[in-house]
Amino acid sequence: MSESAVDPDLRAAFRNAVFSTWVICAADGPRPVGFTAISVVSVSVEPPLVSFNLSRTSSSRPTIERTGRISLHLLADHQDHLARRFAGDRRARFASSDHWHWHPDGLPGLRDVAVRLTAEVAGSFDAGDSLVITARVTDQQRGQGNPLLHHAGTYRALDHTPSLVLQEESA
Repeated sequence: MSESAVDPDLRAAFRNAVFSTWVICAADGPRPVGFTAISVVSVSVEPPLVSFNLSRTSSSRPTIERTGRISLHLLADHQDHLARRFAGDRRARFASSDHWHWHPDGLPGLRDVAVRLTAEVAGSFDAGDSLVITARVTDQQRGQGNPLLHHAGTYRALDHTPSLVLQEESA
């Protein structure tokens, strides 16, 4: 690949990558907040750390910074409606209780997710128009189903088509 100038819109380049789809939630008293994230990654096993990007303009940012506690939900492949809901109008995200409840840990819990993590914010650093947040996982629960994926601007189920495996010929 030849060297060239970096496209000012990196989204175009990253449309070719595949990401897992998460909803990150927090709460300050009775007011839950949350958003869809495709940037959640495992950082460390010991201690158990994850990271994610948080837009500086996110309506969830003040609550996350104030409380320092979050719940992270890996959406199952049938939950694209939740990915869209939590990426849309913030007033509609928790408007209906059919998809969420108050978890015993005091944070919002989404129903029927593939994985739910509870975490405490460990740190953050500036990253352009976002913050990179690191969080220490304090609890995890595994659900059923495959993860919801994000690729080329849309949400997709995991394709279970067998992949072609190349084998070396014996000499």
